[in-house]
Amino acid sequence: MAPRKRPETQKTPEVVLRAKSKRNRSPRELEPEAKKLCLKGPGSSRRFDSGCLWAGLASLQVPPPFSSIIRALHHYKLGKASWPSLQQIGAGGSITGLKFNPLNTNQFFTSSMEGTTRLQDFKGNTLRVFASSGTCNIWFCSLDVSVKSRVVVTGDNVGHVILLNLDGKELWNLRMHKKKVTHVALNPCCDWFLATASVDQTVKIWDLRQVKGKSSFLYSLPHRHPVNAALFSPDGAQLLTTDQKSEIRVYSASQWDCPPSLIPHPHRHFQHLTPIKATWHPRYNLIVVGRYPDPNFKSCTPHELRTIDVFDGSSGKMMYQLYDPESSGIMSLNEFNLMGDTLASVMGYHILIWSQEEAGMRK
Repeated sequence: MAPRKRPETQKTPEVVLRAKSKRNRSPRELEPEAKKLCLKGPGSSRRFDSGCLWAGLASLQVPPPFSSIIRALHHYKLGKASWPSLQQIGAGGSITGLKFNPLNTNQFFTSSMEGTTRLQDFKGNTLRVFASSGTCNIWFCSLDVSVKSRVVVTGDNVGHVILLNLDGKELWNLRMHKKKVTHVALNPCCDWFLATASVDQTVKIWDLRQVKGKSSFLYSLPHRHPVNAALFSPDGAQLLTTDQKSEIRVYSASQWDCPPSLIPHPHRHFQHLTPIKATWHPRYNLIVVGRYPDPNFKSCTPHELRTIDVFDGSSGKMMYQLYDPESSGIMSLNEFNLMGDTLASVMGYHILIWSQEEAGMRK
């Protein structure tokens, strides 16, 4: 009989519900040396543990969360139902980008290291292949979709960006960067604006109505290190970029030439780690990003935790930190649902769900 794999080497994705009840110990109780953060309000000072985010959002009168989704996940965790699985739903290589089809929630777009950008359904069927490299040396690293303009945009590992319509017709295919295009993002309010990020240490802004060649960008935003991501804020007024070392930037969409707001933050790149990407809260001016403690980082403290950090998007001030002692890995990706009351965090092959309702913080 073949030896059984150690649990940590198995690659089956796991969704873990992290309910933060009032009886849970905070990071400072578990790690006395860990940094303790304070959020100060008018006339008072209050310390926050890992449930603080939901308390803060509740004070802003966030609508109730999708309790049915959380309940379903909780049932799966308790073994009350079998995990849903889809055979052959993914491409042959790693999935590098995923977007639900806004016109049909039973379908989604993917980009992959297999060398395709495609539309699939939950039965595992490929409905349309938008781009295919035809070689294992070229793959697609990112994608975005606009229903209003009816376009799909995807970027590959050699610097090309391809624009297609939703019928699969290629509108143009241009080499817009010298190296891998790590991220493409359309402005949610003005979806003819496109941001592309690359390991060539630049982020470029394009007007899709005026793209004629690699030099037709509107702005080029140089960085000190390769860039993992560039995301427009939900209102389209700001651009958030994450480099591969220790810097998060916030640009104003009305003043691209002005120096950006800089947020020092440790999230160094490692070859076998999913690149860390900062993202926006969908309703409030908050930035969420996973921390990868770096002893060479200026403000690093002994026994620093691998937290999820929440910053004020205007001031760059640290507002909260989320931490679960049972899941102490690096949270590379963090994504809120549309209501902003549930947060999914990706840690290796595991997905953690942080819920306001399950934390008992609902008001």
